[in-house]
Amino acid sequence: MKKLFVIITMLALTMLVACSNDDVVDAIVTTNSVVISTISPETGNITVMGEYIGIMQPNQQVAVIPRIPGEVVSVYVGVGDIVQAGDVLFTIDAADIVTNLAALEAQLAVQDATVRAAQTGVQLVDGSAMQSQLLSMEGGVIQATAAIAQAEAGISQAKQNVEQARIGIEQAEMAYNMAYQGLNDTTTLFNAGAVSRVAFEQAEAGYQNAQASLERAISGYEMAVIGLSQAELGYTQAQQGREQALEGQRIATQQAPAENRRRAQDALAQAQAARDIVVVNLNAAQDRLDDATVTAPISGVVLARNVDEFSFASPQAPAFIISDQYSMTVTFHVPRHSSQHLEIGSPITLYDSSDEIAGTITEIAIAVDMSGLIAVTATIQNPPASLISGMSVRIFAQAQGASDVLILPLNAIHHDRGIAHVFIASNGIAVRTPVELGIFDEFYAQIISGITANCQVINTWSARLVDGVEIEIR
Repeated sequence: MKKLFVIITMLALTMLVACSNDDVVDAIVTTNSVVISTISPETGNITVMGEYIGIMQPNQQVAVIPRIPGEVVSVYVGVGDIVQAGDVLFTIDAADIVTNLAALEAQLAVQDATVRAAQTGVQLVDGSAMQSQLLSMEGGVIQATAAIAQAEAGISQAKQNVEQARIGIEQAEMAYNMAYQGLNDTTTLFNAGAVSRVAFEQAEAGYQNAQASLERAISGYEMAVIGLSQAELGYTQAQQGREQALEGQRIATQQAPAENRRRAQDALAQAQAARDIVVVNLNAAQDRLDDATVTAPISGVVLARNVDEFSFASPQAPAFIISDQYSMTVTFHVPRHSSQHLEIGSPITLYDSSDEIAGTITEIAIAVDMSGLIAVTATIQNPPASLISGMSVRIFAQAQGASDVLILPLNAIHHDRGIAHVFIASNGIAVRTPVELGIFDEFYAQIISGITANCQVINTWSARLVDGVEIEIR
């Protein structure tokens, strides 16, 4: 009994000094000892990567909407083509615009002649040049008569523009009402979980585009009404100019040179005002001619083309959709606790089939969405052609992490009934020691408590390795 008591006492003492700073004393080798090797816990970092599913989207996507309606004459690009900002996409029939522009240029020439005649009239108000002034007045009457004819043509064109703009508003209102009803229906289905967020966002984008188109149609109508008012004003001014030219001609034979000078100066002012109106209308016509050539607003790839040669292009519908090919985004969702380990600028790895693609986190939501998760957006620069909008991809991003913590290889940690433990080598005896684990990766686990960096942890597996067994360190 005394011998058994001594052995038990010695075993208890070795367990108490298992992780002291004293040198480990090798046990006396017996035939029953277990040959093992040991390691010491290290201080290091552990990063746990999480796997998520993300949806690819273009970083920038633009709907190209023509500013004017008309028949498409030529289309230069198709779906999948790469375009640069400023490249011509298609052209609209501009024959009527060119005709109107030519008429306005002719009207401007008439007004220039009227202004020159009025300037000459101011110079010829002295009595010695009265006869020349009368001749000039007669020429002014002729010019004013021609201006009336030009103004009448301008009114006719302006009325056509107003009618076209009114039709555009009706079409835009119909598109808006349909988009509004579609958004309401989709919102109801989305709230009920019957449609995806992508479908909801598409309905919302369609509504916004329809609303913008309606606003542009209303603005176009207002501009057309203004143009009609200006044309009518030009006609009125042309009539007034002719009346003034006739009156000037009459007064020139009756009034004194001073009165003639005042009249001539008034006529010049009227001629210059009429010319300014023509210039405004001419610039507006030139803008419409420029709008007949539709160009790409950004560089990218053509995702959709909704016009063909001889089809009708309308400001109420996008003709092209262009996506930025040099940058895409991917949105994925992570649990709240995982989002705390992510930050703007953190890297992610995206897998497209077997290819690894690097990305950078650019946006992290501050609140959970309807799924109870945090939305994270990352940007992929110069993505491969295999990545297309709307496709699902696998994403790996940091889910957990710990820095400057005590770590131990997984092969040195044992589990019994869900409780983790290690074996400590102490004075030739294996001492089973429970440990509290934190996070772990493929190779290491974080040690929260149970051992220190001074412990000699057995990392050799043996079926005979149990608490209290004699060991031999090699």
